[in-house]
Amino acid sequence: MTSLAIESAATAEDDLAYINDEGTPDLASYDRFVCFFSTGKDSLAMVLHLLELGVPANKIELHHHNVDGDPAAGEGLMDWPVTLAYGEAVARHLGMGFQTSWREGGIEREMCRQETRTAPVVFYKDGQRIQTGGVNGPLGTRRKFPQKAASLSVRWCSSASKIDVGVAYLRNDPKFQNQRTLVVTGERAEESSSRARYATFEQHRADGRGGKFARHIDHWRAVHSWSEAQVWQIIQRFSLQFHPAYELGYGRVSCLLCVRIEEPMGDESRDRAACLRPGRCL
Repeated sequence: MTSLAIESAATAEDDLAYINDEGTPDLASYDRFVCFFSTGKDSLAMVLHLLELGVPANKIELHHHNVDGDPAAGEGLMDWPVTLAYGEAVARHLGMGFQTSWREGGIEREMCRQETRTAPVVFYKDGQRIQTGGVNGPLGTRRKFPQKAASLSVRWCSSASKIDVGVAYLRNDPKFQNQRTLVVTGERAEESSSRARYATFEQHRADGRGGKFARHIDHWRAVHSWSEAQVWQIIQRFSLQFHPAYELGYGRVSCLLCVRIEEPMGDESRDRAACLRPGRCL
């Protein structure tokens, strides 16, 4: 075994998280697994990888961030109309829990924000709506579409609608207290030079193992070293239907109107994708 040191104010036992020579953490040491599930091929592969490694399906939560906000509010601006139903179907088929969270008003509200606070994060627990944030933050103005850049300060959609939403969820749901949780995400080094620099295993931003709630949360990028071929191979082994966007020729599944969308059929693809939503054609 090789060891990876993690800063912590907790006991000596919690100061080290152990990974084997293949970069896999000690999965048996965790009480629960939260897979932040975009529904794209890489996030699907990481989920299936957990199953192949022997993690029980009933310990795994597929968690999807609704980038357009509350799905009950109707169709939004950015996401594929089929994404939420697809994610639910995958979880049901694999016997896993399915949870969602979102920033109120989604990307569109944040994009149009003018002299207002960033909206609160919302999730449901046992049928009860939980809302956190959006009250004491500074007033600010956005009024800019996310930019095609590696920096999250200008490609702000990822942080505002996904990363920060996930952190708020982990910090505010009591089920993570006095538990060891492994957050799993599907970034791959092959995708970009910036993603290649990501740590494969690290302490999660929402970790609080040294605090009064003993919220131990680690973060594992389970397919970080994988090739795209390996991703498709594991999906084939499980004979699962992948997201319909791939059937349309898209090489990645993110938001329907993602600034980084790949062009399967030339420069008109984003316009064509936009027209999948009535009244939203560019």
